[in-house]
Amino acid sequence: MKKIYLPIGALLLSASLWAQEPQGRTASTIVADVLAQMPAQKQAEYNKLLQSLSTTGEDGVAMLVKMINEPGKGSNSQVEYALSGLTHYVMATGNESARLTTATAYGKVLEQVSTREIKAFIIRQLQLVGKDESVSVLAKYLTQENLAGPAARALVSFNSAKADNALTAALQSAKNNVSIQKDIIQAIAEADATGVEQALLDLLATQDQNLQKVTLYALSQIGSATSLNALGALAEKSAFTMENTGANEAYIALIKKLAADGNTQAAEAAANDLLSKATKLGKTQTRNSALEILLSIQKEKGLKLVLAALKDASKEYRNAALDYTSSIVNDEVYITLFKTMDKAKPEPKTDILNWIASQSECPVQREAIRKVMIKFDQPATELIRKQVKNNDFGVKEAAVWALVKLGDPNTIGDISALLTSSDEQVVKLAQRALASFKGDISTPVVKAIDKSKEAGKIAGIELLAQRKSSANLNTVLAQTKSDNESVKKAAYAALKDVVEERDLVNMCGMLETADASTIVPLQQAVITAVSGMSKEAQVSTISNRMLQAGESKKHLYYIVLAQTGDAKALSVISEGFAKGQGAAKDAAFEALMSCKGLEAADALYAICKDSSAPGYFDRAMNAYVKLVSNAQYTGENRLIRLRKAMEIAKTDAQKVAILKQIERTGTYLGMLYAGEFLNEKPLQQAAANAVMNIALGNKTYTGENVKTLLNKVKEVLDNPDAGYQKQAIQKHLDEMADEKGFVSLFNGKDLSGWKGLVKNPILRAKMKPEELAAEQAKADEKARSTWSVQDGVLVFNGKGDNLCTDKQYGDFEMYVDWMLDPAGPEADAGVYLRGTPQVQIWDTARVKVGAQVGSGGLYNNQKNPSQPLKVADNKLGEWNSFYIKMVGDRVTVYLNGELVVNNVILENYWDRSQPIFPIEQIELQAHGSKVSYRNILVKELKRAEPFQLSEQEKKEGFKVLFDGTNMHNWTGNTVDYVLEDGCISMKPSTAHGGNLYTKDEYKDFVYRFEFQLTPGANNGLGIRTPLEGDAAYVGMELQILDNEAPIYKDLKVYQYHGSVYGIIPAKRGFHKPMGEWNYQEVVAKGNRITVTLNGTVILDGDIKEATKNGTPDGKQHPGLFNEKGHIGFLGHGSPVKFRNIRIKELKK
Repeated sequence: MKKIYLPIGALLLSASLWAQEPQGRTASTIVADVLAQMPAQKQAEYNKLLQSLSTTGEDGVAMLVKMINEPGKGSNSQVEYALSGLTHYVMATGNESARLTTATAYGKVLEQVSTREIKAFIIRQLQLVGKDESVSVLAKYLTQENLAGPAARALVSFNSAKADNALTAALQSAKNNVSIQKDIIQAIAEADATGVEQALLDLLATQDQNLQKVTLYALSQIGSATSLNALGALAEKSAFTMENTGANEAYIALIKKLAADGNTQAAEAAANDLLSKATKLGKTQTRNSALEILLSIQKEKGLKLVLAALKDASKEYRNAALDYTSSIVNDEVYITLFKTMDKAKPEPKTDILNWIASQSECPVQREAIRKVMIKFDQPATELIRKQVKNNDFGVKEAAVWALVKLGDPNTIGDISALLTSSDEQVVKLAQRALASFKGDISTPVVKAIDKSKEAGKIAGIELLAQRKSSANLNTVLAQTKSDNESVKKAAYAALKDVVEERDLVNMCGMLETADASTIVPLQQAVITAVSGMSKEAQVSTISNRMLQAGESKKHLYYIVLAQTGDAKALSVISEGFAKGQGAAKDAAFEALMSCKGLEAADALYAICKDSSAPGYFDRAMNAYVKLVSNAQYTGENRLIRLRKAMEIAKTDAQKVAILKQIERTGTYLGMLYAGEFLNEKPLQQAAANAVMNIALGNKTYTGENVKTLLNKVKEVLDNPDAGYQKQAIQKHLDEMADEKGFVSLFNGKDLSGWKGLVKNPILRAKMKPEELAAEQAKADEKARSTWSVQDGVLVFNGKGDNLCTDKQYGDFEMYVDWMLDPAGPEADAGVYLRGTPQVQIWDTARVKVGAQVGSGGLYNNQKNPSQPLKVADNKLGEWNSFYIKMVGDRVTVYLNGELVVNNVILENYWDRSQPIFPIEQIELQAHGSKVSYRNILVKELKRAEPFQLSEQEKKEGFKVLFDGTNMHNWTGNTVDYVLEDGCISMKPSTAHGGNLYTKDEYKDFVYRFEFQLTPGANNGLGIRTPLEGDAAYVGMELQILDNEAPIYKDLKVYQYHGSVYGIIPAKRGFHKPMGEWNYQEVVAKGNRITVTLNGTVILDGDIKEATKNGTPDGKQHPGLFNEKGHIGFLGHGSPVKFRNIRIKELKK
């Protein structure tokens, strides 16, 4: 169907799409089109849709409302999205005529629908689009308990006398229905419906607390001074505290409202009365609120209220008064409060200082305070500095932080002087404050260090370090000679933060003459000194220094080299470990332990395997496991390296730790590997937990081997939670899909299940059975001489041909681990899928042949992508892991857990004019270099048998265009149209769009296919069409449609299934039930088109005859009489499936 349902992606196309849209559509067509394209993702297209919808008037609204399903009977998202959009659109345009038309339409349909939810939705639209013309319609629902709330909210939004009168009348008539009254009152509270104030006051006498609470709240929002006495009396009755009706809160809110509205006289009187009464009753929070209101009214004149509050015993009240003062501050207020602070007792003095600090967080207020003068020669800040010397610690602390927030550099000396205090509490205060002070603090701190005791010196040194005060290195160096060990230690620790590159020689000299206690901080200082250099310069500089230091001292620099992260540095450290003795060897080891990354892990692994250094094994093993278990690596890569660790682990504790990390990989192969230890008693529980948690956390891990492992886990689990765990396992097993799952192709012992390579699939198919058998025997003998099993690994020695599976495979998933031998030569291999090369494996260092792109790509592709998406190879000589999925002719590859090939067509290398073989063997490629394999597992995927022509069709000359195994004959949108379960399945996306076409063009033909619709589905069959343009007009479109969908009930006759779109209508009523497959034949011979659906001819017409008086739809169809063109499926955004497609070309 032409544009009745567009995918969201189509809405993202350029404006040219809209230029193709036929004009003069009926209201029903417009409604259907708009619904099909909702929700739009771009504002311009969205506005176009709504503008189009607004032209349908009352009819369009009525149609859309009739499409709304009752609750539980289907989704209404598209319809409601369209109606809501229309409502907002007509209001946004300001078109009064459109607004009135829409509001009138909503009012009419409101009377026609019966479901409460639908009525409520329409009322919500009237709330936005309605005015006084809708009052009488809505007023009827103020008496209905389940709709009174929405109706009242709509009326309140009108903000008119007519609406207020309707609400007042409803309140009075609903005296016996508290629920309705509450709904109306709540709606009133949400807007300024002042015309109902008296009606609300009358309701305050109710005995229903909930009704009274709602009424009080409403009056607090819309009330006038008239309501003050009533609300005040109820607040006083509640003793000015919180209680069920919220009277006190409502009274306060009303006073605030009056003040905000400008009725300050009434508000001030009420607030004064409230403050007096609340003070007598000791209700602090109410006092706070009253004071806030008074200050908001009196402004600066209310300062005497603040001063009085500062004498109050309540800290909360004092601080509230100061907080409220923030809204009235000026120089006079500041001066008054500074003077008050200077003479106040410690508690209010502290409060005022803290308030000054908070004021200073605002840049404008901070500058204002710094400029305030108490006298012409006395800045206000002098009064704060004075308080720094106050004996009361609370006052001192508040004064210090006020100075910090003010940030006057002239006050740094006042704070740093506190470092000389003998009171450690004061010293810590000074240190924290100076650390927070913006600007240079070093000079006064340096002065204080000389005069301070231990705590002050340490604090001063730490401050210099924190500020990276390299200019004061000498001060820190001087303290390294202190007789006080704590001061000395702090000074050495600070060196790393105060040195620069220019200090490198000095630091190296100190390091090379240091005692054991100062080596580490001096090494850190050297690291800082070189940190500004490039990695290469760091390594070169430190290497030269090591030469100068000599054999006895060069090990001091291993840790420095380690921090560079440079491969050359790692090599130097590793050599130092291998050749070093005693302290030098230990230093190299500690340096390696501090390194990061897989290269460092490899160095630690080498130490673990070094039989001459057994004393380092445990720590090296633990560090190795920790490094390779880093979550930044894929689960597959972690598993590869954890398996290496398990192979050399010595203790059960180490093996248990490794199994715990394997569990965290979450991988299928990790689960299988952990399962190998279920019979080893010391490791049993760790292995069981790993298998259980991986399996239960991944429901896609199914099959016989998984079931076997989980049943074994149930047998061996032994812990306090074992009972619950076994129940969870059994539940998982009960819910697991009943399928064979992955099957191992390699038993780790011999070549069972494998055979040698005989030529290629095409040549093998041409061989006679006896010839093939003889060739196979020779190939098998050759394979046994070049492929062998060594320590459970399948190894190719570099000479010979591919190794092939005995069995042939169609669609499958596959795991295979592989490792290239660094010895080469020219390390290269691959995996042939269905006898076709290949998923590439090679040494990425072979840049001359392009190997730098990485392994995993479909190397022999020419038209489709051949290179991997990224390089994911491990270094040469390490194991790698492939996950390969092949469905039809599409291949997906993950290498070491990284996606490297994403659903790419594998071309037929042996005959590129043909699609990939539907079923063939899997091969491990022989390419002249040694390669090893393990973990070779295959899971066969269910697939339909390839479609084959009937004998009669073969005789008649039909050929298959789609047999369920590949899309070789098709072009265009191969992203949304995918191969699935033997079908071409249309899966709409937002990222792509377009139609799927045959590669070849056809003139006259018989075209047969099967299709399966989904509810509301819309597609089309384009014939004799070019690859570009709208097939319904530049070619010819035969409609594919769910005729019975309500959304299509008002289409034109030539828009239904089987019709030549816009030209010749088809008969209706011959679809099979939804979900079943339909069979259709199309015969195109000259101008005559015949469509047969499920055995019934539904269209048989001549397009020339049908258009002799013009096209029935009144549109231009320039491609209607094309002699030939492509055949295509025209996706309009609906899921549809097609299968068993064949064609016979007709000759004249």
